[in-house]
Amino acid sequence: MDEATRLREIERLGVLDTPPEPVFDAIVAAARAATGMPIGLVSIVAEQRQWFKSSIGLGDVSETPRSISFCTYAIEQDALLEIPDARQDPRFAHNPLVTAGPRVRHYAGIPLATAHGARIGTLCLLDTLPGVLSPSQRELMVHLGRVTTQVLEQRSALLRQIDQAQALHRDLKRSEDFLERTNTAAKVGGWELELATREVRWTRETKQIHGVRSSYQPTFESALSFYRPDSRSIIQAAVQRCTEQGTPWEVQLPMTTADGRSIWTRVVGTRQQVEGLPRLVGAIQDITEERAVVDALEASEVRYRRLFHYSLGLICTHTLDGTVTSVNPAAVQSLGYPESEMVGRSLCDLMPPEKREAFKAYLRRIEANHTDAGVIELLAADGTRRYWAYNNVLDTETHPPFVLGHAQDVTALRLQEERLRELSLKDPLTQCHNRRYLHRLDDVASRSWACLVFDLDHFKQVNDTLGHRRGDTVLVEFADFLRAPLRANEAAVRLGGDEFLVALIEPAAGRLAALEAWYAGNAARAPTAFSMGAAVNVPGEPVADTIHKADSRLYRTRARVRREMRPPGSAD
Repeated sequence: MDEATRLREIERLGVLDTPPEPVFDAIVAAARAATGMPIGLVSIVAEQRQWFKSSIGLGDVSETPRSISFCTYAIEQDALLEIPDARQDPRFAHNPLVTAGPRVRHYAGIPLATAHGARIGTLCLLDTLPGVLSPSQRELMVHLGRVTTQVLEQRSALLRQIDQAQALHRDLKRSEDFLERTNTAAKVGGWELELATREVRWTRETKQIHGVRSSYQPTFESALSFYRPDSRSIIQAAVQRCTEQGTPWEVQLPMTTADGRSIWTRVVGTRQQVEGLPRLVGAIQDITEERAVVDALEASEVRYRRLFHYSLGLICTHTLDGTVTSVNPAAVQSLGYPESEMVGRSLCDLMPPEKREAFKAYLRRIEANHTDAGVIELLAADGTRRYWAYNNVLDTETHPPFVLGHAQDVTALRLQEERLRELSLKDPLTQCHNRRYLHRLDDVASRSWACLVFDLDHFKQVNDTLGHRRGDTVLVEFADFLRAPLRANEAAVRLGGDEFLVALIEPAAGRLAALEAWYAGNAARAPTAFSMGAAVNVPGEPVADTIHKADSRLYRTRARVRREMRPPGSAD
């Protein structure tokens, strides 16, 4: 429908710039009570302005320019328009109603469509805090929007037929009954307090909430009697401020019904002028179920914090850039830093420099997959390394999202594994590498390597004459002798018994000859005499063949030396 037709519909209804009317205030009060949002309006979007037929919670403001109106956007669609946080919505982020004034954050507005399909305004709610309506609250807003439209149409008809006062009463009664049914579905009741006479009126739903018969006629004092003395003083103070200053109020209090049920209620109230007389009008809602959910969440939060504090597991939360936001005592104890030195600091700062790129990759994985598991390496306050086996998840329901990390300190296990791995590769007596080291030489077949093999001369005689303990000492001392001149990429290996090998990976030119000369020149420092032979691996040659070449040279050298040492004339 075009704008001109829409404006004619507003004129047809005859609602613009008319005095407040209780039925619209009651609808707004019911919507506020059902959602907990502090500001409620029935707005009419005119050509240059939006004007409020009913306004609760916005003070004396009766209209705003249309150019800054949220409702202008709401009437462009049939469904309810909800803006959880106006600061995050580019349409409203710089709106003066958001940046100043009431500082609107949460908005929910249901368009009011006339009988001819023109959307003339909205029933809307505003809050200074971000939020989202529940499905039941959205459904209630739809129902209340229909009620508001019906009331507007009925009011228009009644204005045109002012002489039919009785028909006006019936139509309004039907609307009030519909509102009552809607309030019953939402467990929302209405109430009024005549300030001059202190007379109290309750709707049917209000009486049901209090557990009294439909014929029950409350007084102000009897209405207060359902609450504990401390709660009564809260209501009395709120009523007094509202009466004297016009301050709207909302409280959540426990009460005991006439039939003995303990429930929680949300009560809202505001001051209105009805037929020239001041009165307080408002709504009451049974929020027992909602309160139970809140209490359960609070209990869950308490349990979580106890688990967080007392868990032996390491619990740490951090942002997607790695900044620590919380750590539990177990995590603090594992690393040895005060909590104040960990929170607000990047985990990268607690890692060895060579591990930081891997941590950045972890952050990318968890942002993409929302979960990740593995082992992370950290530096403790004393400089030692700690290993955490983690299983982390990304919580995307918070803004901004954060990573909830749970880990176990597996440092002792990691060190034990390394020790076992070392023992599997080392000779337990001499601490030289054992024969498994030869597999490494297979792995470097594409690179140059060389070796020296050693055999202790007459070692069996040492064991036979001096005993195996002395023999073990000789082996240990000989291993130390072999290791003395070695550099990086050079290793001593015990092949078995009294046989040893020194391996050189990618040795520099002349290094093999220099090392051979060192051992020969320092033979007197060795705990026993020995023979040695050297060989250079030929590309593609098996490791065993290279060692065999070195062995052959050892035996040739040993035979030559023994011939030279044989007395003249002795037999071969």
